[in-house]
Amino acid sequence: MLLEGETGTGKELAAEAIHGASKRRGAPFIVVDCGAIPAELLESELFGHERGAFTGAHEAREGAFHAAHGGTIFLDEIGELPLALQPRLLRALERREVKPIGATIYQRIDVGIIAATNRSLTAEVNEGRFRSDLFYRLAVLRVQLPPLRERVEDLAVLVHKIIAQLGRDRDPYADTIRSDEFVAALSEHSWPGNVRELRNYLEQCCVLGARLPHNDPVARSDSSDTIIDVDLPYRLARARWNRRLEYRYLVHLLERTGNNASEAARFAGLGRTYFYQLLGRHGLR
Repeated sequence: MLLEGETGTGKELAAEAIHGASKRRGAPFIVVDCGAIPAELLESELFGHERGAFTGAHEAREGAFHAAHGGTIFLDEIGELPLALQPRLLRALERREVKPIGATIYQRIDVGIIAATNRSLTAEVNEGRFRSDLFYRLAVLRVQLPPLRERVEDLAVLVHKIIAQLGRDRDPYADTIRSDEFVAALSEHSWPGNVRELRNYLEQCCVLGARLPHNDPVARSDSSDTIIDVDLPYRLARARWNRRLEYRYLVHLLERTGNNASEAARFAGLGRTYFYQLLGRHGLR
């Protein structure tokens, strides 16, 4: 199954729900983030390695496919999978067998496969960055998860659920955050980071004190960029300003690169791992 949708739409949660509703629910659910693991380590992460297979391999290691045996493996950000590694993944899917790095014998595996991407894999195939045979093997079933801006009617439910998950039900600002006025103001924001961004913002509201979005508009909207809150201590005001700058830079950069995080990291002159950390900090990944 292939889950498609923007960053933060809940693809991993959807994958967990699918696993939990399947006949494999009593077996492991293993997540591999293909975008966050350096390319040189991803092969070992997926298939494992034998002791001495390469420099630094002091002990044998079980790969994700073996760890998920009998259960489900979730390949997140599959569009980031290096082209050179795609034939090995294709063989694993078609033959249902894997060979750890340094081993000589293939081993049978029994796993359900769920992959997810925020890219258009069709476009990646057309550009030669993703193998068409691997795409068709992964996309037996395709599910498109809608962005939050297309389902603002769910905001009230999401706000209540997130506040409960954060353990903030009894906070002084909880009732304000759950109010119809607050939720209505939230619906005016486009939420490019989707539910993950919403969660981050609600947590900020709980920690810093709830403010209606038209007064401190998710620290996001263009009009807020010129607002300096002199009621705050200097250090906190500066930190909030810097956070707004980071957020808006990342949003515009992702828009420019078509949500291609690897390309955005290169454009920004940042390491991919650190760039992903920045995206996570702002609920954009």
